[in-house]
This record gives sequence, structure tokens and C-alpha cells, in this order.
Amino acid sequence: AQFDAAVAITDRLLKDWDTVTKGGGDAIRKELGTVGTGSPFYQINKAIRVLQNDADDPVAFGDASEQFEIRLAGADAMAYSAIFTGGSGKPTPPAVYFEKSKVEVEALRQVEAEMIQAL
Repeated sequence: AQFDAAVAITDRLLKDWDTVTKGGGDAIRKELGTVGTGSPFYQINKAIRVLQNDADDPVAFGDASEQFEIRLAGADAMAYSAIFTGGSGKPTPPAVYFEKSKVEVEALRQVEAEMIQAL
């Protein structure tokens, strides 16, 4: 149930990306469960471990779950970086980090599909 809810959040996040990013990097991070405790992504690793034990193809599920963690961390890192852009010189605009975060979220969604197929 938690994993299904996280997949639904990923779909909604991608669909509403422009709206979510208006809230800044922390708005993305909140959806990804790395800020606050309200997202289904919060402590998702526990649910993933349980699912892996019950998966039809636990090896494929395990491989995909490793990529899931990497993509989730990448999306979080890029969203976090968007918070601290600016300042003097030629700063990288937040939109660049938002786009990098979106690429990671898109890859996360592909990994979620692989995990679902392995269940």
C-alpha cells in the first residue's frame, strides 16, 4: 500500500511538476519524503524490504530497488541544490536544478515500473 501510494505521488509530481516547483526545492523534497513525514516516500525502504521478500522475482526487484534508492537520492540532491542557488557571480538558476531533479524523478518512475513488474 505504501509503495503504491509512493508510485501515485511520483505520477502526480511529474504531472504537476511546474506547479510543485513554484514552491521551491523543499516542495519537491516534501513530495519525495525527504522533508517532513507526510509523504508515502517517508521511510519507504522498510516497505520495499517487505515487498522484496514477497516478490515473484526477488532478484529483479532487489536490483530495481537499489536503483530506486539511487534515483530518489539524486532527485532529492538536485532539489536541495536548487535551494542554495543564487548569490554573486554567475549563479546557476534554480530552474537548472529543478530540471535535473525532474530527470531523476522520471528515472525513478521507470524503476518503479520495473519493481512493479517483478512483484
